[in-house]
Parts: sequence; C-alpha cells; structure tokens
Amino acid sequence: MKRILYITAIACTTLLFSGCEKMLEVNPRQSIDAASALTSKESITAATNGVYARLREVSLYGRDMIALPDVLADNTINTLAGNRLVREWNNQIGSHMSNWQQSYYGINQINLILAALEEFDTDQDYKNGIRGQNLFLRALYYHNLMRAYAYDPTAIVDAQNRGGVPIMERGAIAVEEIVYGARATIEETYAFIYRDLEEAYELIPVANNSRGPFFATKGAVAALFSRVALYNGDYERVVAESQKAINSGIASFPNAEQLEASWRSERHPESFFEIPFATPDNVGSNESLRATFMTRTTVESTATASHGNVVLSEDLLAQFSETDGRRAFIQSGLGANRAFFEINKFASKNGVPNLDNVPVIRYAEVLLNRAEAHAALNQTAAANAELNKIRTRANLAAVNLQGDALKAEILQQRRLEFAFEGHRFFDLKRLGMPIVKESETIAFEDLRILSRIPVREVEINTNLKQNFGY
Repeated sequence: MKRILYITAIACTTLLFSGCEKMLEVNPRQSIDAASALTSKESITAATNGVYARLREVSLYGRDMIALPDVLADNTINTLAGNRLVREWNNQIGSHMSNWQQSYYGINQINLILAALEEFDTDQDYKNGIRGQNLFLRALYYHNLMRAYAYDPTAIVDAQNRGGVPIMERGAIAVEEIVYGARATIEETYAFIYRDLEEAYELIPVANNSRGPFFATKGAVAALFSRVALYNGDYERVVAESQKAINSGIASFPNAEQLEASWRSERHPESFFEIPFATPDNVGSNESLRATFMTRTTVESTATASHGNVVLSEDLLAQFSETDGRRAFIQSGLGANRAFFEINKFASKNGVPNLDNVPVIRYAEVLLNRAEAHAALNQTAAANAELNKIRTRANLAAVNLQGDALKAEILQQRRLEFAFEGHRFFDLKRLGMPIVKESETIAFEDLRILSRIPVREVEINTNLKQNFGY
C-alpha cells in the first residue's frame, strides 16, 4: 500500500467524523490494534464487520431508524414515561432523525476499505466479496440519509428543495484530505445508490447465502433495491428487483399459523437483511426498542419493567379488525400503561432483556413494494395478487380493487404490516401526504418533513446548504 491507514487517524477526522472513536471492530466487537493497517484479510474483514456493527448505534437501527418513523407520524402516543422521544412525538423543530454523523462514519470507513482493496494483493474472489458487501452497506447508509434529509423523487416541494446529500467516494484519514463537498442533486444521489447496488449484486457470491440474513447476499441487495427503486418512482425496476429477491431463497413468507412465531424466533424467517444483537450489544432499559415500546420484559411478563413510552395511537389501533392476525403483536401495557396498547414485536426474543435482532428488510415489504409498483403501472390484477398475499395471511378477505382504492389499500396494509418497524413517516413523505395527528396536521410542505442537517456540519462546510427553514 502507498500509505498506512491508521485507525486513530481515521477516527479523528473532523468533517462528518466529529469524534475520536474506534473504527474497526472484529467479530464484530473486538477492536484491532491501531498499528494494524488494512493490509491483510484479517484486518479488512474486521473493518467490514465494523461497518455492519455500526448499524447497531441508537441513532441507526439500535432504536431510531425503527422507532422514530412511527413516533414522527400518526401511529403512536407518547405516554411521557421517562420523557424520552417527547420532542419527536410533538414534531418540534429540530427533533427528527439524527443519523447523519454515524452514517458518514460508516461511509468513510467503507471508502477506506474499498481503497485498501485496490492495493491489496490477494485472490479476486475475496476482494469481490468484500467489495460487494461494502457497496451494499454504503447504499443502505446513503438511502437512509436521503430518507431523512432530502425529498424523495416522487414528492418534492420545489421551492424548498436543497438537493440530496454529499457523496463521498474517498475516505479521509487526515484533516487535509477532507473534501468539503456540496450536496449532490437528488437525481445524482439516487444514480450513485443504483450503481452501488448494481455492482454489489454482481460481486457478492451465491455462496454468501449461507451467511444471510446477517450479512449481505444477492437477495438482500435485490430486496434493498426494490425499496430504493420504489422511493425513486422507478416502478418497473421495483418489479424486477423484487422478483430477484424472492427467487434468491434468502427469506421465506410464513403462513398465517406461523405469523406470530416468526416474531418470537431469534432470526426472523422473512428477513432478507437483519441486524443481530448479542449480549455485548445490549443498549439497556433506557434506549432499547423493547423498553421504548413495552412495559413488559417479555410477552409473558406480569411485572412492570420500564418506560414503554411509545404506544399505539387510537387511530392505528382502530385500523386492526378483530380478525386480523397481526393483533397478536398488540397487548395492553402494565402499571401506568394499563390503559394503553403496546406493540410486542421486540420483546426480548433473543432471551436477554432488551435484546432483539432487528429485521431491516423482510419478505412482506418486498411483496408490498411490488404491489405498489404494479398499481402505479396500472397492472391491476398483479397488484391485487401481491396485496392479497398480505391480506390473506393476516386473516383478511381477498379484495379486487382498482385505481385510487387499490393504492389506498396497499398503503393501509403497509401501515398495519409494518407498525413500529420504521416505515410510516417515510411512506407518507415519499407520497407527499400530510401527517394527521390528534394534536395537529403537518402538511407535506412543512419544513419539519425534512431533518435538520447538524449545525456543526454546515458551519464547517460552507458548501453545504442547510435544509429549508432551519
């Protein structure tokens, strides 16, 4: 290699990487020595594992990417227990997704790994596999940034549009190497994500299927691509990618009798990509998904365990019919929450309190992505067929809908199927719809639809435009 990539130098860059922290992790938790460069399979694999591990951060899938899209939207009531996520529930200005810093930490780490691979002399199959995984992860990080900080191609307020997010393709290990980039356009950012996913799909070997859903596979790439293409309004691509995901065999679609058990198993059978949490990854009783959503430690618990401050709104609860099999995930709270209803999808199913693996992309999403794409393409029969797979598994009668009624029912099933899984706010946003809460209605044109870019980033980088109104 032309230069040694020291871990301490990576951690201490300023723009987008504001703090000093360990960047590389093994297995993926043990740190590697700072003197170790990315010059061996062991160090490169450890660095890649560290990129996966970063997804467990509270601002990412440790809590916020799952909890906040329901808190910010119309699915929840905040009981005020513990005073957590109250500002977000009230949609106060500046209280939103905050995945900027951790996402760019991950992206910088990925870029350093990709650069090291180019100079590392080893077998091509290994290099292809590592590169493919990192491109998948970079696409995931970037798309989540776009969902939080930019408008989606399908719904834009032109007068308030400041573009996408800065695209970083080179890693930085010193301050002088930092590129103070401007925001790419929305179109440019989506084109970049597309390129990463297309190359990742080609590079990741079929042999990686044995490592799914905790590591990137071809099926995970295609499933994520079906989501990205849906947000991009690229409906023919949604249909094609969803079929590739389904054909991959990475995930399955349990029937109605297996529905509840799917959420009680450590690994969700529907997961194309899932983030594992083991005992060292426990974020505890203050910020875990279990503690955020439940007063119980487990589904069977009879003693009050913690806050459970995010519960079902009355409107969401009313949408579940009495025969809906997904009511199995709804139960009354304990203690001060006796009058509320809680979601128990994250109920310490890993056998340790507050510890749950987190499905990022599952089979039901791929089906509903596909249904929505068919509906947008006026392929009514195909849209109803995919929609009815979700409805019949939930013990709901099959339907035969058309036009706006069909699209509305697909959105309704997304709301019910993915309740408390991190979709609702983003679904309303990409469709340009208002958020109707008991306290207020937040119009799509409201500045609070987009998150505020961290003030420090805008102050340091004069090329970076803050979102409208902040």
